[in-house]
Amino acid sequence: MKSLLLAVSIVALVTPAGARPWAAFYCGKDQIAMIPPKYFMPGREGCEPCDGKVHYFDMKKDPNDERPLPNRLFRQNGAGELFYNGKKCRQFSEKDYDALN
Repeated sequence: MKSLLLAVSIVALVTPAGARPWAAFYCGKDQIAMIPPKYFMPGREGCEPCDGKVHYFDMKKDPNDERPLPNRLFRQNGAGELFYNGKKCRQFSEKDYDALN
């Protein structure tokens, strides 16, 4: 039983992407954090704004995710690619995430 618990713990530690509650994108020179709607559901502690929608934050100018960027500045095309102010965004690679730490 202990070995099973140890194996599960190791797998959980080896997959940091699964532990992140958000996704990050480079949109031109901007680093954008996309936080899913479940973090903005009414009744959740510390929920601001509580509207149940996806919100985007500027990771450089607002590292504490206090002021969401206007959703109207973001678009997705038919292929699901994200654009911010007309600039195509690319999702962070694991190297990019590692550079944050």
